[in-house]
Amino acid sequence: MSFIRFYFAAKTKYRVHSPFVFEFINNVLEDKRNFYAFSSVESLRNLLKQDPKVLKVNDLGAGSSMNKGRNRSIGSIASTSLSPPFVCKILFKIVNHFKPEKMLELGTSLGISALYQHFAALNSKLITLEGAEEIADQAEKNFQRLEVDSIELIRGNFDETLPIALKKLSKLDYVFLDGNHRKNATISYFEQCLEFADEKSVFVLDDIYWSKEMTEAWEQIKSHPKVTLSIDLFFLGLVFFRKENIKKEHFKLIKSNWKSWEMGFFK
Repeated sequence: MSFIRFYFAAKTKYRVHSPFVFEFINNVLEDKRNFYAFSSVESLRNLLKQDPKVLKVNDLGAGSSMNKGRNRSIGSIASTSLSPPFVCKILFKIVNHFKPEKMLELGTSLGISALYQHFAALNSKLITLEGAEEIADQAEKNFQRLEVDSIELIRGNFDETLPIALKKLSKLDYVFLDGNHRKNATISYFEQCLEFADEKSVFVLDDIYWSKEMTEAWEQIKSHPKVTLSIDLFFLGLVFFRKENIKKEHFKLIKSNWKSWEMGFFK
């Protein structure tokens, strides 16, 4: 029902009057290019889906909606808990479009989304945070498989590792919030990151309709006084702090041909 309500409220590029948002639609949502990195990362994802190795997972947040056990195979994590390909490709195109220099990801999992974001900005600094030790081990192995040694992975509870990452980066051009999935924690991480943002920063939140708590967190974040523009893609939410937006604006966007999105909304 959430997507049906979203669909009837959403706009395509033909109903958007903001030049900034129109450019975003053209260069991100409507960009049909398959970039060089897509096939290599998706090949890795497919390998992981076949991996029967069992990991001990100490979820520090709300956990997975489909994978509740402490012991989970790499294959089950890869099949049910990772951002699906169409979301990862959108993340790549967001990074490729805005060209951030200092990037932060909260929630590494097996490293698939981190790889997408890294390949979109090869000369940028990316720190990714993961709370589950054995999942972090696997993510680092996956980085090595694709010969990536510049992603910095910090392990541990976000409450402890986020301040470390923020100090290392000193400023944030881009943040991908994809961990914990609890309202208060999500808002707390957003507010901590906000102290290191400027008017050109882009914050992306995953799973904004995943639960009532996540939707409430999204509503509160987009209403923050420093947020001047927000974009709701249903599966992702983006917030901006652009000073030229004198009046706060919120957009629900959908592609002109929405059926071309893979039907992965309800992961």
